[in-house]
Amino acid sequence: MVVEGRTLTLRTRYWGLLAVAIVVMTACGDNPLASLGGRSSGWINEPEVTTTTRPQVDLPTTIEFTDLKWFNDGIVTGDLLDPTQVVANVFARREGDRFIQASPFEIATVVPGLVFPTVAPHSAEWVSSQLVIENNGRLSAQPTAAFGIWSAVPYTRSRTVAQMAILQVAIDPETAAEVILPEADLSCARFAEDTTEECSVLTIDDKTVWRLASRSGITLVWFEGANRYELFGRIFVPSAVLEEMAGSTVPLTEILVPGSTSSVPAS
Repeated sequence: MVVEGRTLTLRTRYWGLLAVAIVVMTACGDNPLASLGGRSSGWINEPEVTTTTRPQVDLPTTIEFTDLKWFNDGIVTGDLLDPTQVVANVFARREGDRFIQASPFEIATVVPGLVFPTVAPHSAEWVSSQLVIENNGRLSAQPTAAFGIWSAVPYTRSRTVAQMAILQVAIDPETAAEVILPEADLSCARFAEDTTEECSVLTIDDKTVWRLASRSGITLVWFEGANRYELFGRIFVPSAVLEEMAGSTVPLTEILVPGSTSSVPAS
């Protein structure tokens, strides 16, 4: 009986505590557990995600051509007033290739009226210059002069890496006269090659410019005076930079170092 009495006493206490709990919960409202899940969010701070918008910086894509160094600027030449003698002097230093290193002053004498871009691709530092002379000592017409634009001292690194662009100038008065005729054929077929993958005809600074794209880069072709200009930029040179170069040409003598062109005939 003692055991049974103790059991009854425990049961009585249990049911009493349960009844008290029910009364307390009822006093708290119709749904006393409704805020149970929301309490944690009331004191745990949610992380704030801060987004920062950086202002877009337009990096330069070109530099002034006057900032470049001419690789052959120091070549000593004779009389620059006689184009025939200049060609002979250049031919005398030939080392096997018909593309012969020549100073820009010699080129300005031999190819009067030659124009040159006033800007170059950003990161360019040097310009190489050559006259093209055939085996018989006569000046070539296709092309006549060539210029390389380099990001390093010319010929010290691979052309595919350091030679950013190449400008070739050809004396081509017949085609130059033809393309300005009203009925002239200005289609891409005139200059497209087997490697050309895309071709279009542009107008840049009132000049008709043929744009030829290949896997290795982009070539722009245009005429000024009797000369044909072909500007090739490697695949890493933006087309917009080449187009800016084609649209910003001035006589070569205006780009040469002041005072150094006094003996160069005016174009």
